Amino acid sequence: MGIEIELKLDVSPRAAKRLVGAPWLKELASAPPKKARLVSVYYDTPDFRLRGKRAALRVRKIDGKHVQTFKFEGDAAQGFLGRGEWECELESPKPNVTGIKGKRVNGLHPSKLEGKLKPMFETAVTRTAIPVRWDDSEVEIAIDMGAVKTGRRQAPIHEIEVELKRGDPAAVIALGARIAADLRAAYGVESKAERGYALREGKTRAAIYAAPVVLEPEMTAGQAFKVIGLSCLHHFAANRAAVAAGDRDGVHQMRVGLRRLRAAISVFMEVLRDPETEAIKQELEWLGEQLGPARDLDVLIDNTIANIEEQGVDPAAVRALKREVVRKRAAALTGARAAVRGERYRKLVLRTAFWVAGGQWTSTDDPLMSARRERKVAGFAVAELSRRRHKIAESLEKLKKLNDRKRHKLRIHVKKLRYAAEFFESLFGGHGANARGRAFGKALKSLQTSLGELNDMRVHGRLAEELIVSTSTASQKVREVFAMGLVAGEERAKSAKLLSDAAKAGKRLVAVKPFWKA
Repeated sequence: MGIEIELKLDVSPRAAKRLVGAPWLKELASAPPKKARLVSVYYDTPDFRLRGKRAALRVRKIDGKHVQTFKFEGDAAQGFLGRGEWECELESPKPNVTGIKGKRVNGLHPSKLEGKLKPMFETAVTRTAIPVRWDDSEVEIAIDMGAVKTGRRQAPIHEIEVELKRGDPAAVIALGARIAADLRAAYGVESKAERGYALREGKTRAAIYAAPVVLEPEMTAGQAFKVIGLSCLHHFAANRAAVAAGDRDGVHQMRVGLRRLRAAISVFMEVLRDPETEAIKQELEWLGEQLGPARDLDVLIDNTIANIEEQGVDPAAVRALKREVVRKRAAALTGARAAVRGERYRKLVLRTAFWVAGGQWTSTDDPLMSARRERKVAGFAVAELSRRRHKIAESLEKLKKLNDRKRHKLRIHVKKLRYAAEFFESLFGGHGANARGRAFGKALKSLQTSLGELNDMRVHGRLAEELIVSTSTASQKVREVFAMGLVAGEERAKSAKLLSDAAKAGKRLVAVKPFWKA
């Protein structure tokens, strides 16, 4: 088994052609470019067991030979953008997984899938491969132009792969940054396999959800953050197509991915503290601000206004309010779509990827920062989870006395602890730990939900003020003021129960034994 270390970049066909003739690349090339036609068929079981385990199996025809490749994510040895990889030559185009006997990947034994595999989709690309020397490292730059196909559907592939053949992974980052700057390339979020599955299901613009994070106790804190950070980056960036298409769930999932990444930065801040990290945080905050209004208005329409509609109180006033909120939501969604199509977004995702994989924090020789980075992640996780749980327990003791601002702050702390627990849960196994983990997660979720709904009320109050100020006519303003009064009354009636629910969830959270302690 080998570890494939590569970076993908998405480009336009014209930009890809420009790269082949770029003078700077010709100077770095260690041999002339080679062209090849690559046709690959991807296999899985009917219930997508490989996909569910973040693995992919393909058989590729190249130069008259059939080469089988089994790739998977989530291995402790991955490193920068790495994936585990087994490759072998076959006598026929039919896959043969018996050679992977005894290998276990993410809980899956590939050899047990023999006889259950079916062809799912194929990719057909023309690859121009350019071997490059960068300092003492050998890198291959592969320009792939073609399509992914399944049945009558197909989607274009225009991408560049920068793969390390020998040497320092930093060479991949440096070359990727150079190519991205020259060609205005975008960070390649999706693998060819992910593109194929999305096309097969007709979900090329569907919302993408978070994948489980897999860590190993022997990892350092720095290695763990790379795995977590790239997983969160994939979560939010993979939703670009959905947001650009105006998909409401895509907006929500991109926001969740952003919050997860920002939470990860907070959890690992002692490892990451430097000016570059602060700049990244500011850009992530900007993107969150572009997505927030559309989501806030969705919640107002789907929850509170919908409840008042069901009650049938002054339907005309409520309809007038809803029309105005729907109009504002459409404008907010237009703003979100524009943001993810813009240059600032493209640069943000690329910069974040390069920072997670090889930013200043990964190589600083400051003794304290180096020691924090090289600390074993298991010990780091226990200390961080315990500290955050204790801090929340202190705030819960005075929950009913907290004002809106402090309650909002508590909600953020709860959310970060919940994300941190999800990041680190793979480190702590055993039946008892799993049961405690479920109880801990359930209490955290209940507490976050109650505090979140209380915070929605605060947001709705602000939206109401903005709505009334922007209303054009006096008669319309009267109707909307009345309707917003109904909204406020509806939410005030719920606030006491939500506060009580939060207090109960808090008691359960404090009572349950932490899953990270023996």
